[in-house]
Amino acid sequence: MQGYFLFLVWLALLLLGLRAPFVFGLGYIWIDLFTPQYVNPGLMSSFPLSMLMGAGAVFGYLLADRRYPPRLQAGILLPLAWAGWITLTTTWAVVPDAAWGKWSWAYKTVLFSAFMPFMFRSRVQIEAAVLVIILSITAHAIPFGTKTALTGGGYERQLGLLQINSALGESSTLAVDCVAILPLLAWLYRHGRIVPSFVARARVRALGHLGVAGFAVLTTLGTYARAGLVSLGIFAAFHWWGSKRKLPLAAAFLVLAVALAALMGQRYAARMSTIADPTHEQSASTRLAVWTWTWNFARENPFGGGFEAYRTNTLEFMVGDRASEEHGRAFHSMYFEVLGEQGFPGVAIFAAMMATFFAGGWRLMRRAAGLAELDWMAALAKAMLIAGCAYFAGTTFIGVAFQPFHYYLFALTVSLRNHYARAVTDGQLAAPPAAVPARA
Repeated sequence: MQGYFLFLVWLALLLLGLRAPFVFGLGYIWIDLFTPQYVNPGLMSSFPLSMLMGAGAVFGYLLADRRYPPRLQAGILLPLAWAGWITLTTTWAVVPDAAWGKWSWAYKTVLFSAFMPFMFRSRVQIEAAVLVIILSITAHAIPFGTKTALTGGGYERQLGLLQINSALGESSTLAVDCVAILPLLAWLYRHGRIVPSFVARARVRALGHLGVAGFAVLTTLGTYARAGLVSLGIFAAFHWWGSKRKLPLAAAFLVLAVALAALMGQRYAARMSTIADPTHEQSASTRLAVWTWTWNFARENPFGGGFEAYRTNTLEFMVGDRASEEHGRAFHSMYFEVLGEQGFPGVAIFAAMMATFFAGGWRLMRRAAGLAELDWMAALAKAMLIAGCAYFAGTTFIGVAFQPFHYYLFALTVSLRNHYARAVTDGQLAAPPAAVPARA
């Protein structure tokens, strides 16, 4: 039954895309994040799900929906340059067969993010994309969070929809993504238009948003992922800093932390304690070892070793007083993944994309904040910046450089900036409030 249900969802998105081509883009986001082909590998792996959605998005835009094309800017050109560079480094990859296997899906994510600003241009379209991102991750968080509440969760336990250690089946990736959707969820509750059109009662909407946030937090803790705790701490710090009632909120956070610590138990506390002293736990020790190896590898191969270059490593490290050795240990960091696979030019391109995201989002938030018609846009830009800070802090410890979430954040920021530029150009905005003259 699960397979038939997922197939009907995919088919509905496909048919709706014939009427509104941007829905093809929503379908591609759903497939890329939710991964129905892994949730139900029987029926759903029998169809070229993402290929049909991607083709529908491109041809739908070209044939039926070419209004308001975005201007070429860094947010579009940099992903194109990134797609070109990762293709080039794959030609000299040290593990060519595995490298081309990763390239076959990684470059699609990058190219699709460059195309997203052409599809998502209006407020409803951008909000729909945010909603699909949240729902795709929440679908994995609900079963994981429920089992965490019943059993306390655990390290390397597959409590979600996926029984594989990739995509959102990888516990640290799921934990960080769950934290990153929290500011987007808060924005959706305050400014969303799509959910209120389906759920009229405000109390039901509030309970629904609060429930999703609860599942996301329980999932983050239940994975026992240290990256998730780091992301959650960053999110809480931003939320506290922006609050007008800092003391009561700090007290509430403290009570919540004590309650959750009691729920998770001693095993969770013991694992989290390795954040401060990683040398006494094997998983943390190997991270330090592989990061050292990656730096030395990049110095010898400044243009990168191509995808999956980590397969050539041999690590020798200490766990407490015991010597250990491992071969082919993954990078366990988005930034070291980029460095080892794409070299120093790749680091420069990736850093430029991140800088464009933060700088563009900050400028948009400041400019739209003074316009009553675009308060939703300023709030969404702020939510994306907070989501980005929490996400990029957590991904210091997980290799997700080519997972889709952050590329979607980059792309939707470009969509927001283009929407703002059109509104200003068309003269649809009221004049911003006059500045208060400075005293002599």
